[in-house]
Amino acid sequence: MSKRSTQQDYARRLMKVVKLIWQDPTRHYSLEQLASVANFSAFHFHRIYRDMMGETVAATQQRLRLHFASRDLALDEVPQIRVAQRAGFQSSAAFVRAFTVAYGVTPGVYRRQRLLALQLKNLQEKAMYHVEIRTLTAPIHLAARRHLGSYLNIGEAFSLLELEIGKLTVPPLPRWFGLFYDEPDHVRQGIIGPESRSDACVEITADSDLPDQLQKVHIPPGRFAVIEHRGAYSELDHAYQWLIGHWLQQSDEQPAALPGIELYLNDSSNTAPKDLRTEIWLALDN
Repeated sequence: MSKRSTQQDYARRLMKVVKLIWQDPTRHYSLEQLASVANFSAFHFHRIYRDMMGETVAATQQRLRLHFASRDLALDEVPQIRVAQRAGFQSSAAFVRAFTVAYGVTPGVYRRQRLLALQLKNLQEKAMYHVEIRTLTAPIHLAARRHLGSYLNIGEAFSLLELEIGKLTVPPLPRWFGLFYDEPDHVRQGIIGPESRSDACVEITADSDLPDQLQKVHIPPGRFAVIEHRGAYSELDHAYQWLIGHWLQQSDEQPAALPGIELYLNDSSNTAPKDLRTEIWLALDN
């Protein structure tokens, strides 16, 4: 079997593991259980997963548990001990330690910060973002994997797309984008329902072939209002609220009929949530 065929076979087998983990991120699977799903020995599975996904499978599981815990902490009616249990932690102390390392503050402080931000009615009281008006002169070609449902679950589509990248022709440093076709704030909160549409995307060359489960999309030339948010993906709703609810209304600009666009400037597999950098692009009428 050629090296390329071997990599594609490994990717196909790891997709089963990714889908299983995302079905219930709070469930604890042993290394042996996940290895058997991919039909690897535990010894080889650990190394293959880390090499292809950029982190150990244990790190993936913990990252996902904390990701969903950050959402629950924004809901005042869920007690912290229940948040820890729903995130799959055996004790509150273990949850506090893991969350503090990843997010830079304790769960209690994080909850107070989130609730305060939600209660602020005057958006100008919050930290302002710097808005850059950026002009795109050529289209950005993307390979997209469709995701249906809550924004918080789109990470599964990105993980599956990452396993397909060996089949694509990409630039030397391909960029990763998210495209959101429904109201971003509603998608994040799960208000719209299970059929909310978004695309996990990676930049490709214009002539790249795509496997059947991916589709070609592009970001067209035009003008965009761009801000950068630093922090967890579950907090991006505040950035959208400021950009669309405050800045756009105060500007002389009109939004164009394009989906919401996010550009991910670093990698969640090796970056703490508090240090994640995400650009939000708002398409503007020319």
